Amino acid sequence: MTEIKIFSKRVATLLIGKGHKLIRTEDNRKDKKFLVFIFQDSGELRKDLTNISNK
Repeated sequence: MTEIKIFSKRVATLLIGKGHKLIRTEDNRKDKKFLVFIFQDSGELRKDLTNISNK
């Protein structure tokens, strides 16, 4: 299973709202006060990421 790491809480929230499953979270290695959101990679997830990035 391939994973995509999202470093933005806003983007992660939008992806969850679009129905993508959050696999887990982990601490950001560079700054422990931030989280990294990990999703299962899929074509639909990448398409939604592109749409979110272009807004």
